[in-house]
Amino acid sequence: MSSPLIHNQLNATLRTISHGEGVWLYDTEGRRLLDGSSGAVVVNIGHGRPEVVQAIAEQAARVTYTHRGSYTSEAAEVLAARLTEYTGYAGAWFVNSGAEANEAAMQFALQYFREIGQPERYWFLSHQFGFHGSTLGALSMSGHTRRVILGDLALDFPRLPTPHAFVDAQGLSDAEYSARLLAGARDIIAAEAHRLAAVVVEPVGGATFGATTPPDGYLQGLRALCDEYGVLLITDEVMSGMGRTGKPLAAQHWGIQADLVALGKGLGAGYTPVAATLLSRKILTALENGSGRILGGHTYAGNPLSLATALAVLEVSAREHVDARAAAHGERLTARLAELRERHPIVADTRGIGLLQAVELVRRDDEPLGSVAGAVIAAAIARGLLIYAASGGYNDALMITPPLTITDEELDFLLEALDGALGDVEAALGVA
Repeated sequence: MSSPLIHNQLNATLRTISHGEGVWLYDTEGRRLLDGSSGAVVVNIGHGRPEVVQAIAEQAARVTYTHRGSYTSEAAEVLAARLTEYTGYAGAWFVNSGAEANEAAMQFALQYFREIGQPERYWFLSHQFGFHGSTLGALSMSGHTRRVILGDLALDFPRLPTPHAFVDAQGLSDAEYSARLLAGARDIIAAEAHRLAAVVVEPVGGATFGATTPPDGYLQGLRALCDEYGVLLITDEVMSGMGRTGKPLAAQHWGIQADLVALGKGLGAGYTPVAATLLSRKILTALENGSGRILGGHTYAGNPLSLATALAVLEVSAREHVDARAAAHGERLTARLAELRERHPIVADTRGIGLLQAVELVRRDDEPLGSVAGAVIAAAIARGLLIYAASGGYNDALMITPPLTITDEELDFLLEALDGALGDVEAALGVA
């Protein structure tokens, strides 16, 4: 290795970012790059926000750490109140990462059934090609290439058919496709109902297929199936929540409320590691009426510094109406990406909602999976644009997920650079 710092690709030579401002990142060679993917769909309000930096400094000057089991803090109390009001949930449990938020949701589901006298319910189901994080429990719920590192340690959770209309709908209408998916889900849920605690889904697909949206009626039908069989519904909104799709939670586009929700990424917006699990009144009441105690938690979870930072992020988001901005920019982005699909032969599909969108590229049988996406990413960097690829190992797809605070002019720059990068790769491949 060239450095003692371990990268994902051990011999990689990565550019060094010196600072960020708004939607722009600057490297140590003086180049300016538009952050077209918000890092890893994280930086919802842009880089270098002075209000957030000030909140970090003020909290750091007071106290940076207290143990959640012994003390609370003003930041924790206010953030929980604002976050539950924003999302419509009864309680918030703070952790450090999206994977931890999903793990906590699983533990809350297990505790819920113990509290109500059904300890035999301990199993989970998730979409066959979803992704919920890199910890043991979260990877067990994930149909993702990273799952292979667990070997036989991974529990055999994912079995539900994944909504992916581009490859799977076969010309069916939304109603027909939804009915087919739900028929398959019903068979599996009914067979597992005796031991099933929860169904865990991403309302909008993230790191596997990239911004896949379910057909209308599917999430409503899944909610109804869970209710019918006494199963909890957990939504993983780590990527899709906090206004990314134009609403506080993506599931709200389909008018459903899950029993438990995992949040992350945009909650801290890249300024601090922080995440949360949201509890519905049903879950919280069962815990209050039962043992009245949560058997879990992490050392740094709920620390005042991170929660004061997340509170500042939430305040900026509310003041600048980022939900509405994501919705409006999303309409433009959807239309413009559709134009690129029509003009570029290497673009197979475009999809998504709000500022959680993706471009799927035509798979080339003679090239390794991901090679076309990698070529487009390199060409985009040459044009001053940073984007990143979906990582599930199933397709070549690029995530188009800029900060929600992007301006019209900056969005135009993103689209022009992407357009040029696609053309550059087509020329290199000899595709006309």
